[in-house]
Amino acid sequence: MNLQTFKGSCHCQAVKFEIDSKLEEITTCDCSICLRKNALMVKVPEAALRILSGEDLLSTYTFHTHTAQHYFCSVCGIYPFHRKRVTPDYFGVNVYCLSDFSPEGIPQRATDGRGMP
Repeated sequence: MNLQTFKGSCHCQAVKFEIDSKLEEITTCDCSICLRKNALMVKVPEAALRILSGEDLLSTYTFHTHTAQHYFCSVCGIYPFHRKRVTPDYFGVNVYCLSDFSPEGIPQRATDGRGMP
């Protein structure tokens, strides 16, 4: 698959963004927060994520090492993306927030978040 631009948003459309990705793999994670939010994520470099509107409406949640930054829309509460802990120059983007996108047929990899020190 070639590099494509995908548009995304939170539920209320207050936060809009786009990413550039080949979407060759999506991941799950079993850490305490990812289990609860049940998101499928695609990893993109920082330069491949552009917030188009609503940046001022994003709330940030951190825990444990306070390296990963999980972003949520302060209006509707949806998690669109997070800055990754192990690779902080990358974002994990919730593919369920991408417009007209289906994760069907894309390989999924499980991340061992529980096992991270």
